[in-house]
Order: sequence, then structure tokens, then C-alpha cells
Amino acid sequence: MLRPGFLLMRSLLNNRDESIKSFEILKKISERFYYDKETLMKINNTFDSWLKGIKTISLIILLVISGLQSNAQLINDTKTITEIQFMLQKQQQLAAGRGDQLFNVFKSTLTSDEKQALEYLYAYMPLSDLADYDGDFFLQHVKSALKARSEMAWGKAIPEDIFLHFVLPSRVNNENLDLFRIVMYDEIKNRIAGMNMRDAALEVNHWCHEKVTYRGSDERTSSPLASLKTSFGRCGEESTFTVTALRTIGIPARQVYTPRWAHSDDNHAWVEAWIDGKWYFMGACEPEPDLNMGWFAEPARRAMLVHTRAYGAYHGSEPVIDNQERFAELNLIQNYAAAKSITVKVTTSDNKPVSSANVEYQLYNYAEFYPIAKGITNQNGMSSIVTGLGDLLIWAYQGEKWGYSKISVDKMDSVTVVITDQHQKGISEKFDIIPPVEKNPLATKVTQKDRDYNTLRLHKEDSIRTLYMSTFKDSAWVVAFAAEQGLSAEKLLPIFDKSYGNWKEIADFISGTATFQKEWAVLMLEVISEKDIRDTKAEILKDHLVNSFNYNNPASSRNKEFFARYVMSGRIANEMMLPWRKFLQQQYPYDFLMQFKSDVLVLVDWIKTNIKIDNTANLHSRAPLSPRGVYELKLADNRSRDIFFVAVCRSLGHAARINPATSMPQYMDGDEWKNVAFEPVTENITEKGFIHFDNPDMSIDPKYAVNFTVARYNSGVYRTIEFDYGMKISEFENNIEVEAGKYLLVTGNRQSDGSVLSSVTFFEVPAKITTNVKVEIRQDFAPAEPWAKINPEAYKFSAYATNEILSLNTLSTPKGAILVWIDPDKEPSKHVLADIPAVKDIIEKWGGSIIFLFANDKVSASFKPAKFPGLPSQSKFAYDKGAKLLSETGRLRNKKSSENLPVIVITDKNGNLVYYSEGYKIGIGEQIAKAIAPLK
Repeated sequence: MLRPGFLLMRSLLNNRDESIKSFEILKKISERFYYDKETLMKINNTFDSWLKGIKTISLIILLVISGLQSNAQLINDTKTITEIQFMLQKQQQLAAGRGDQLFNVFKSTLTSDEKQALEYLYAYMPLSDLADYDGDFFLQHVKSALKARSEMAWGKAIPEDIFLHFVLPSRVNNENLDLFRIVMYDEIKNRIAGMNMRDAALEVNHWCHEKVTYRGSDERTSSPLASLKTSFGRCGEESTFTVTALRTIGIPARQVYTPRWAHSDDNHAWVEAWIDGKWYFMGACEPEPDLNMGWFAEPARRAMLVHTRAYGAYHGSEPVIDNQERFAELNLIQNYAAAKSITVKVTTSDNKPVSSANVEYQLYNYAEFYPIAKGITNQNGMSSIVTGLGDLLIWAYQGEKWGYSKISVDKMDSVTVVITDQHQKGISEKFDIIPPVEKNPLATKVTQKDRDYNTLRLHKEDSIRTLYMSTFKDSAWVVAFAAEQGLSAEKLLPIFDKSYGNWKEIADFISGTATFQKEWAVLMLEVISEKDIRDTKAEILKDHLVNSFNYNNPASSRNKEFFARYVMSGRIANEMMLPWRKFLQQQYPYDFLMQFKSDVLVLVDWIKTNIKIDNTANLHSRAPLSPRGVYELKLADNRSRDIFFVAVCRSLGHAARINPATSMPQYMDGDEWKNVAFEPVTENITEKGFIHFDNPDMSIDPKYAVNFTVARYNSGVYRTIEFDYGMKISEFENNIEVEAGKYLLVTGNRQSDGSVLSSVTFFEVPAKITTNVKVEIRQDFAPAEPWAKINPEAYKFSAYATNEILSLNTLSTPKGAILVWIDPDKEPSKHVLADIPAVKDIIEKWGGSIIFLFANDKVSASFKPAKFPGLPSQSKFAYDKGAKLLSETGRLRNKKSSENLPVIVITDKNGNLVYYSEGYKIGIGEQIAKAIAPLK
């Protein structure tokens, strides 16, 4: 509700005499509503100056508005206030379908700061938040943020813009939002009591490590409370968890990403915290003795891009990659690596500049050229970015015209890309992709004493987390529970093994299910994702189970597993499973249901008519709107609209899915999946063709997304088809059905220094024809010469658990040894332990030794070799006491230190060192296999 003063603003703009009278009234109103004499004096002074000239009328309005809001301490910047009000009106129009759920909270009793904070959140909220949460939820977050601002010693010292961008927002990434900041406030506050801001930030990270450790998972980001319950998460979840924990106690924090590494096929996320006026980085749930420390610090010096997102309209000083209405993407690369600005010029074939062309800055990673950043050319056909000093592929397109060119950033300042409409069928091109050069590690002032103390703390925190994990239900409990429920223990054991801290919700779901539906409940749990099992509540699972039998008899389905996967399952793509099935069933009248039963396309028409599309309003969260949220808002982005289509189909008993390779929505028609295209496409998506992958070099078996990918053309750009990661060519069907059209094959062979021998080949897949695609991986035929020599007799290791003395001389006889230094609590080492099983058979057949070495004299109590199954049978774990051999290999490589674990060294039987790798690289197993092949 507007304050009385605002009601008189218009009259100030009408005529001078009436404005004077109105202003006298306004002063009297101000005396009733404000108790700040300084503000009243400001109004009077402004009034006097206005009388000197009508030109100052805008200043009067600004100052009066500022005065009218002077009892609000949170936001005082008039530009910010104006922007908020403009966006708030826009959001109210977008969210009209959920107006009561969202905006009735403003009718409650709010302090001025609470109102401002809510308005700020609402003004820049992505569609997913407008669709799936209500006003009371956000008010709890606002109260918690303001409470931290008031109670923490540093709260009021945080600048307004920093607080708004990096403390107040409840959203960090694409996670499901929860009440972590309310639930955990007291615990974290007590943990950091009496500490300054710096020490508090470090301590929060120790608290986070005590609760959560690294483990890989799928792309959906769990909520902070779900990660807490599970006790682990991938780096994106760990960083979301840690940022939320820091914001809980009022420390500005943000998630920082390198979208893809240049030297390794992977990405990473970490955290920055704003401490006393400056941003510092830290590894999420990976506490170090000091700020600006982490295993990723050295790899980040080889990055091409490091970025973060700021919530709301951004006017700060940090470089901006993309400035949207609701958020800004900031370019932080210069904080981490040597970088420079490059310029791309896009022209036609007759050298005319192309304005408003799309430019993608693509980096080789996972055997594709992935766009780490995007831009739009200006009127002169120019686009620019600040990036690291490695190689990029620049892809430009407008409509059906496109072109590309490689740029070596360390050697070039600019590149020109000519766009045409010619698909280059049969054309191949080779690229040597070079990442930024590796540098010697930066020196640190942290003492060994500090490191040792930090290590002791880590071990203690590991033991606390391990103790919590011991409360998860074991096999004996599951067997007894299965017997009690009349179900197969063999089926329930893997389900409860995946449930972790969510075991009670799963148990409640099964025990609360009617006897005749219990087997269906188990079947549904078998087809949903592992992440769904560990963070979905019982009532959500129940909604999808009990309401799946309303429109057909599943016993008549082609098979039960098919029904469970494509009708009953509440998970469709990468969205959080929520209870939408019963709700959707209640929204459509009988006549529509009858039409739908005979023709699924009536739903397509209904969606086109009733669901508006906005592909910009949800860019910030990138989290899909729930199907219920889409229905209530009558608004969605394309991805959420597609998920909604599948959800309605399943709710009404019809099998549907998102195609895992093309990401298109599909429904089952007879025995065939039919595509649904809501937007016009340039290629015929109804015609099918076939691809046959031909491997000309039988000595290798290339893997998808490791050595090669294929991408399909649409509207000026090629997008990778999502076949199963790591699938070998020999494992593909002989003829793979795909959409007919134009395609691009990308191959790559990552070298030990991070460079890539890559190639691209353009080809077409005609309808109903099988196209033979030769997947030829470029090889480096240069012989691997020894780079150093050591005396194997000089090095001995102490075996893990047994303390048996292992001699390197014995281990490397008769064929050599693979030495892998690891820190099993850190993400890179966990990756390499998971990758080596891929070449288990090759290493076992080779017959040499493989030793996993700990550089520290102690290892975490939570470490168990059994957690890493599938390692070669000759694997051993041991201590390299004092890091003696690790230090020597580092010295031989002219390195000041070798702390960027894992470090892998391969020696032949005579002590000749033939291979060295530092840090984790996807495909490291294949590199090891190549390196040991000559060792006889």
C-alpha cells in the first residue's frame, strides 16, 4: 500500500501554486509519519530550493521519496528503489496466475526493511521461484537474513549492494530451495560465536566439511538440507551448501564456476566469501588453513573462464559477461589466471559486418566444443570477451548462416568469422587445441604447523560425519523390514543402500502403501534416479503411486517396468520430483479427457493456446518449473513446457518422456515414440535415419564424450546428442536410429600436458538410410622417451593397514610400476580412483604394479579401499613417508612443490620415468594404458 506522501507526487508536477499548497500538506503529513528531524529538515530545504526554479522538480521528487522511506534502513539508493518498483510490477504481471500465493504476504504486518527485502527478492525472482514457492516461504528467508544482519558483528558494515546481491537471496544455483537458513541458523551462529569475519568464514567451511563430503552425482542440484541429510554431494552441491551456510550468518558468499577446464575434461565449482571488503576463495566443504587456498588454485591459473552470478540488477565494478534484467554473470578470470581481451568480427562472404549475430566462445571438453560464453555482435559486427591464454573455437551464426574459426588467445588479439549457409558435407578439419601453459605453484605463507593442525581437524570432522552415516540402515535391518512388508529383500537392499539419510522417508512410503500396491511401489523406486531416492519425501512418492491407476490398468501395459518408467515415475528430466499428478488430473474437464484419449495432440494444442513462453525470465535459476507451477502460472520456458507436456500425459495415463538423446518431448503412439515440436524447426524431425560408427583402429575402442561426440544441426549451430557417457563404439547398436539431418562429428585425444589432438567432420544422415561414420582418433606417434631416472632401491613404502615395507625395486620388477599419489578426501583423487577401473583389464594383463600412495603420514579414518571397487587386482595402498619420492619427482620436473594431487608417475623396471601427470584429467585411464603398453 502506498504511503500518503506518494499520493501527492503527481500534483507537484502540475503547476507551481498548487504544488506549493500540496507541499505544505505533505510537510504536515511527514511530521505525523516520521520522527527523524534531519529528514524533515531535508524536505524543508528541498522545498526552498525548488521555489528558486521549476528545473529542480525532479530532485524534489527523489529526495521526498527518499525521505518517505527513511525509516527503512536496508535500501537507500534511489536508483535501486526505482528499479525494484519497475521490475516488481513486471513480476506481478508474469505471476498473475499465482498472485494470492505470492503477493498476499505484503498484506501482513511487515517492517519497512522486511518489505524492502521482499520486494527486492520478488523483483528479480526467476520463474521457477515464482511458480513453486509462496510468500510465507520467502518471508521466512527475509527475516532470517535481516536477523543475521542485525546480530552478526559485521552485519551493518556490509555495503547495501553486496548484501542485496550475495546475502539476501535464498537461491544460489539451480537447487531446490528449502529452509536451511532458518533451520540451521542457531547451530552455525553458535559455532562461530566470538569470531571475526575471516575466522568465521573458515570455521563455517569446517562445519560444512563435518556435514558433507564429495561424491559425484547427476546434474540436478540437491537442496542444502538434502545434502545435509545425505552427507555428500558433487562440487556444485557442496558449493551451494557452503554458500548457503555462509549467507546464513550474514557473510556475503557466491558460487564460482569454471564451466569447463581447458586442460582436463571436467568443470569445477567453488566458493568466494566477501571478508572485510574483499573477495576470497575457498574449496567448498574442503577447509584449508587459510583463505585463498584449495586444490583447484593451480588448475584455475590455466582456466579460460571463471564466472559467478549476481542476483538482481548489477551496477558494480566487476566485469560483466551477460547483464540480464534479473541477474548478471560476472567474469572473474583475471582474479585467477593470466587473461586478455579478444575481439571477434563476424562478416558475410563479401566482407560486410553482421550485427546482432550470435557468437559462442567454445572450448574443447568432453569431446565436444562447449560454449563457455556467448555474445551478440554490435552494429560493427564485433563481440569481445576477456579470457585465458589458451585456444578457443569461435562459432558465429545468424539464422541459417554460420561459420567458425580457431583462435590461439596467447598469440592473437582478434579473429574474423565469415558466415555462410553452406553445410560442408564430407569436410574434415584437424585442430591442435592448446590450453594455457602450466606454471610453477604460487608460494604460500601457511606454515607446516598450520597444515598439520588443519589435517587433524579434517580427520576429526571425517569421524563425526562417519558416525552420522553409521545411523543409515544396514542390510540386517533391510532384510527384517522386507520380511515385515512381505517384499523381496533382494529388491529392497539396493534401494535402501541408495537412500542414505532419506531411509525413513522410503520406509514410510513403502509401509504406508496398500498391500496390493507394494510391489508397484518397489518397481517405481527401481526406475527413478538414485538422487530421487535419497531426497524425495514419502508424500511425493505416494502422489505418483496411488494416482497412477486412475486412467488405465497397468496390468494391461506391455510390461510393468515400462509402465513404471514412462507413466508412474514422477521424475521426467532434471527437475526436482514434486507432487503434481493428482493436481493435474483435477484440472481437465471430462470432454477434454475423452479427446485426449483418442488424440494426444489435443494436449499440444491446449498448451500452445494456454501456456505462454518466456525464455529469459528463468535464465537465472535454470531450474525447471514444476508441472503444477506451469499450470498455475500459465507461463514457462521451453524446457519446463516440455516437462509439463510429459507430466500431463503421464497424469492422464499415457506413456511419455523427454528423449534422452535429443531432449525432445515424446509420447508413445502404438509401438513408436512420436516427437512433439512446439516451435518451428528447420530440419524434418519426423524422418528417421541411421548412423553406423566405424572404428578403423581396432587397437582402441573410442568412448563417447571421452574420445568422440556427434552433434545435430538446428538454426545455425550444432548441439551434441546425449548418448550414454563413456559408451564404447563396440557397445553401440550396429545401426543407431537418429533424426534425419545434418551432423558434426568431433574427435579428440587428450595428451598428458592437457593439449588435444582434435578433428571435426561434417556429414549428413538422409531419411531411411544408414550413414557410415568413421570415428578416427588422432594419435601422437612420437615415442615416449624417459624424462628422468631414479634409483628404485632408494625408495621404500609402508603398506596401508599392515605397515608392511614395500620396496620400489621389487614392485617395479619385472615390468615397471604405476605410482599414484592421492588425497582420498579430495575430489580430484576420488575421480582418478573411479577412472582407473575402466582400464582394469589392460593393467592386469600388463602385469606390472600399481601403488596408490599417501603423501601424508596419516590418512582419514573414513578412508576405506573397499569404497573404490573395480581397481586392478595388483593394486596396493601405501605411505610415501615424508613424501620422499613425490618430492623427488617434483624436483626432477623442476617443480617447487607437487601438491596438486593426484600425481601419477610411471617407471619401467630400471627406474626410467616414462610418464608424469599432475591433477585430475578425464580419460586418465586411457593415458595410463598408452604409457604402459611399451613396458615389457
